[in-house]
Amino acid sequence: MPRLLNFAFRLYQRILHSLALYPTLIASGFFVLCLLSMSIEYQPWMMSLKAEIDVGLVRNADNARLILGTLVGGILSLMVFSFSMVMVVLNNAAAALSPRVVPGLISDKSHQKTLGFYLGTILFSLLLITTIEQDNSSQVPSLGVLLALAMGIACLGLFVHFIHSISRSIQVEYILNNLYHTTLAKLAAREAKLVTIDDLPSWPDDQQWHEVCAQRSGYFKELNISTINTLLCEHDLRMTVMIHRGFFVMSGRPLFKLDRQVDPAICEALLDCFDFFIEQYAHAHYLFGCTQMSEIAVKALSPGINDPGTAITAIDLLSVLLSKRLTLPDLDASPLDEGPPRLLHYEFSLDELLLRVFGPIRHYGCADASVLISLLQAFKNLLYQPLREQQKNDLLLHIRSVQETADQHLSNSRDRQAINQVLARINQSSATLQPVALLAVSAQTRM
Repeated sequence: MPRLLNFAFRLYQRILHSLALYPTLIASGFFVLCLLSMSIEYQPWMMSLKAEIDVGLVRNADNARLILGTLVGGILSLMVFSFSMVMVVLNNAAAALSPRVVPGLISDKSHQKTLGFYLGTILFSLLLITTIEQDNSSQVPSLGVLLALAMGIACLGLFVHFIHSISRSIQVEYILNNLYHTTLAKLAAREAKLVTIDDLPSWPDDQQWHEVCAQRSGYFKELNISTINTLLCEHDLRMTVMIHRGFFVMSGRPLFKLDRQVDPAICEALLDCFDFFIEQYAHAHYLFGCTQMSEIAVKALSPGINDPGTAITAIDLLSVLLSKRLTLPDLDASPLDEGPPRLLHYEFSLDELLLRVFGPIRHYGCADASVLISLLQAFKNLLYQPLREQQKNDLLLHIRSVQETADQHLSNSRDRQAINQVLARINQSSATLQPVALLAVSAQTRM
């Protein structure tokens, strides 16, 4: 049974992120609507109603066939153009922003619904054409033709909306804003989940626990929490996951620990709850949203694009997300209806998260004073948040990393003065910490 549930869980994850999800569902709905329309089209009560209402109803079979054929041809052209626009947007996003944002754009629900409405209208019209008999004016599906006309008009409105939406989708500010709000929602959801746990346990001393190694290789992205909790409660086990989301797992690497050794069949069932796939979806975990925003900033700093303004915007948004992350513990737990949590997840510490998110931006923006100043401003703003002692030390460590980068790569005296001004304000705001050394400023250009 757990294997079947895990198969359904993985299938659900694949279908949820598929471009064909909503088009298939909507087209199926239109197919059912067409069958329903044809079933009542020639009922006596419907025939008498159509005889009284003459507005918009087609009486001639040739006219009905012409209208439906025109709708099919026109909407098919709209659908082909719309799909082409989607491919252009995905190509531009991968080239100008980051390939990591492509899965998120593919799973955009508004585009899927528009394409599904197109496909459903075409399917509805094609099925309706097959019911029209030649030279039989008494068997004209006038109600169905009227519905098809209404769908065609709706498709025109959706096309205008689609053009507006697709034109926004290629704007980096729009993508950054979407990633920001999606990631913020994931952090808020995690905070709300932890609130439901009355007494959040600390990470247990699992040095002597039984290790279970991975049997597959891949990127760990999802975990079937409900099935794992059921297994742990059934066998009275506690479990710690030793890797974080997005970690590449090699077969044979320790994957999780159990508080006691159990039957291999139970380990197999628990291993089957782990899902491995390549794509990174911002709505799957907050780390993926932060990583994608960091990669957009790095891409903007490349010589081919040279857009430090986008990098600075990404830094500002990331600082807000990190301030939210500071309030959360460095571990994640899965609550149970009764009793303390039995499943604990490894999460990045602040030091690891800053290195993964801000580290690449610092490296690729090492010669841009505005980028380094923005990084220092972000760290300074984080210092004003309620922090644990370890978090203060982590922030100070990364501030010094920016200071060292600026010392190595900035030779202009004015740029170095600007960095020193920010460092001085950081020293004032963190008087309890060891002050950060200022850069030496010389009138001569450093070689």
